Order: sequence, then structure tokens, then C-alpha cells
Amino acid sequence: MVDQSLNARKEAILLAVIVEYIRTAAPVGSQHVLESAELSLSPASVRSQMANLEKEGYLTQPHVSAGRIPSIRGYRYFVDRLLRFDPVELARIEHDVTDFLRSAKGALEDVLERSLTFLSQQTNYTAVMTTWAMSTESYKAIQVLCLGPDTVLVIVVGSKGTVERTTVHPSGEVDDELAGEVGSRLSEMLVGKDMSVPIDIARFGSDVDVSAADGDQRGSNDGDAGRSAVDALFSAVATAINELRVREEVGLRVRELSKTAAALEQLDQVAKVLETLEHDVHVVDLIRTLIDTGSMVSIGDEGGVEALNECSLVVAPCEIDGELVGSIGLIGPTRMDYSRALAAVEALSAQVARAVR
Repeated sequence: MVDQSLNARKEAILLAVIVEYIRTAAPVGSQHVLESAELSLSPASVRSQMANLEKEGYLTQPHVSAGRIPSIRGYRYFVDRLLRFDPVELARIEHDVTDFLRSAKGALEDVLERSLTFLSQQTNYTAVMTTWAMSTESYKAIQVLCLGPDTVLVIVVGSKGTVERTTVHPSGEVDDELAGEVGSRLSEMLVGKDMSVPIDIARFGSDVDVSAADGDQRGSNDGDAGRSAVDALFSAVATAINELRVREEVGLRVRELSKTAAALEQLDQVAKVLETLEHDVHVVDLIRTLIDTGSMVSIGDEGGVEALNECSLVVAPCEIDGELVGSIGLIGPTRMDYSRALAAVEALSAQVARAVR
């Protein structure tokens, strides 16, 4: 965070440089600052103040003959102290978010997925989503549906809106009755329990009792066969659910990577950003750190992820019933339109819970 206050003149000059640089991506000269900042200063005084801001680390000069551009420290001061939101623009963004979420109702992950596209369209930046739902939810329902003699569909519903689906191909033949029996057993055992805890397949498998279902209608051999079929399917489905749990412990999804790439000038930097966003868990760690510390913005090298040194990250938590289930945010160049990005992310994250059902 910024640890000192600039005087009013320096703040006005820094603001003028940042606003213009965000708009044009070109170094800003003293003449533009003099015209836009509405200061009662001479051109020489403006140049002197800009030189001082450079010495203090708020501005940099890419070339000797060029104007100035903001440094990371300058952007941080701007975000923390100078950023202002246009009430009309805020109202429009909130209206658009409300309209969007009205048509995006559904399971948590479906809502967040659609939110990625919405955010990217609203801001022209790369949208990012993280989910931690599987580690914070309890089981709400489990369904096992027979799709064919060798295929079942497993549907897991979480208490906070997560819906996961996976297909399982057990070794033995399956019918509707067998799939229903295993689904009922799993629901009886798991509903209300923490989804982050793996299913103890051996223990639960030994508890499966088909006698109630088969009763006197089967002989001992039939009963043993029935138990074996239930055990086998139970084990296959429980294994699949455990794999879903592991896969969803950390989830990072991105949309419109090309929008961040287009804003960066150096091709090697573009390649690093794309690779990092697709594979690097450090981005998830950075997002979680921002959420845990109550911050919303990481600028340039502040986040400690080298590939994102030319980028900024804006994130906000998504909560349901007061519990964190994930986050949604934007990645763009350091000269991103912070007011628009923050407004869109905040408005969307604040209303996600209303769309989840």
C-alpha cells in the first residue's frame, strides 16, 4: 500500500498522467497535463513536478525525449487514493449485471462460467474464475442413473449450489434397479457430510446390504450375486466421486486469453502470460491471498508471479450464505481501466448468490 500522501498538485498531475495513459497507451507530456489538470502552474512548474514524481517512483520515462508513464507505485497510489467512480456508469453496470443474472440462474458453477463471458464482454479483459466449493460444501443429493448396460451417470449436488456430473463404466452389467439402489445407499451415507472428505470405499462397501432389497425372493446364491453387483457398482461410483473431489479442490478457469495478449507489446511476455494462466497454480494462490487479505487489486510485480509483471488482477469473492465458494475477476494490462473493472467485478460478485439455485 502507499505509505505517504502527495500534495494536491502532485496528485492532480499523477491523475492526469494515469487517466491519459490508460486511454492512449502513449507517454504523456507536460503540455497535456497542463491542459487537463487545470492547474495554475507554468509549463516549467509542471515539468518540475513531473520530474519530482519520477524521482519519487510514481512515474517513469521510457525514453529521454518521451513523456512519462505510470509506475507500479503510481498505479497503486491511483487505485488506493485517487480512483473515482462515475455514478451513471455504476448504475448502468449494476443494471446490466442484474439483467444478466436474471437469465443466468442455475447451479453455482454454471452461473460462474456464464459470468466469465459476461465480464469479458463488459470490460474487454481476460476473465478468471476460481472455485473452492468442493472443500466448503456438504453433500445435498446424489443420483446414479443407468444410461445403458455398461454406463451410469453420477450427479452430485452440493449444499451451496455445486452440481457435478460424471459417467462411470462399471465392470458388471447395470440396470435401473441396481443404479437406483447404489444411489440410495450413497445418499443415505453422504448427504449432509463434508464434500472435502474422501469416501472410505472399503468401509462403506462392507456396509452395503442387499438383503432388504432381495428378501425372500432370492436364494443365497442370488443374494451373493446381488451383493457383489451392488458392491462393484458402489466402488466404481464412489471412486468417481472421490476423483471429482480431488479435481475440484483448486479450480482456475479463464476466458478470452487473447484479450490480455492483445494488450501486451512483447511476444515473449504474451507467451509467459498465456502459459501461466493455463497451468500455473501460483495464480490461484495469488487470488486466494487477495481474497483472504480483503484486497481486490494486484498490480504488476506486487503479486509475485513473474509472468504477470505487466498485468493487473482485479478479483472479488463469491459467497453464499456467508461462506466463500470461489471468486471471479479480471486480468488485463497494468494500464487497465480500473474503475470499470472494479465496478463490474464487485457488482457481479455481490449478486452471484441470488442466481444460484
